[in-house]
Amino acid sequence: MNAGYLKLELRRILREPGTLLFVIGFPAGFYLLEVIIFQADWPEGAGDGPAAYLMPGMAAWGVLISGMLVGSRVVNERQVGWQRQLRLTPLSSTGYLLGKVAVGMVVAVPPPFAIALVAAVVFGVRLEPAGWVSVTLLMSLGGLPFAILGLLIGQLGTRENVQQMTIIGMLVLAIFGGLFIPLDTLPTWFTYISYVTPSYWLSELGKAGMTDIVGGSVQNAILAAGMLVAWTVALSLAVVWRYRHDSART
Repeated sequence: MNAGYLKLELRRILREPGTLLFVIGFPAGFYLLEVIIFQADWPEGAGDGPAAYLMPGMAAWGVLISGMLVGSRVVNERQVGWQRQLRLTPLSSTGYLLGKVAVGMVVAVPPPFAIALVAAVVFGVRLEPAGWVSVTLLMSLGGLPFAILGLLIGQLGTRENVQQMTIIGMLVLAIFGGLFIPLDTLPTWFTYISYVTPSYWLSELGKAGMTDIVGGSVQNAILAAGMLVAWTVALSLAVVWRYRHDSART
């Protein structure tokens, strides 16, 4: 991966404060709303309350939307011929794709930390160090397949439909991954569907250190990491195939 190109991409992101505000402020605001809604019906004495229980799901939501926003930028570059122009430079196709994924990963780092900050400061959530690490650092690293998914959407979509594809993808992954509503409150068949979504496993990865609150464990974390790696490989192959197909066509 070309360091100069990566630096350029990061500078472009930092020049768009609205994007950073959205990927940080929207998940944090949604988390506040979710906790307020669930607090009204939360049984007294049932664990540490909705603030701690909902934290992994909302952190996963922030990572998900941050990574998938890569798609809109990729579509614009394809439409204006930027990708074709880059093929005439020393920058390799691998370097270009890795640069995009790296930017998606960087943008996905702040949301889980923002969620954790809101949980601790506003709602007084207290976790063991392992719990904070799993719901922040591990979840940030687990955002890799979503950054690749955003890149794939950017390679498949057009300016006219990329927004719809991204929003629908976000909502499907969030709803069927159990990020908005705890799965134990939904029908059993819903849980079975969630097992095939990467968003569910990202949330499970965040629960790894929260053993006393949501029943997380090292075994679940290993399984979640394995499923996310499998999604990463599958989506990477799809991105490479699409990029080569697009290159051959142009």
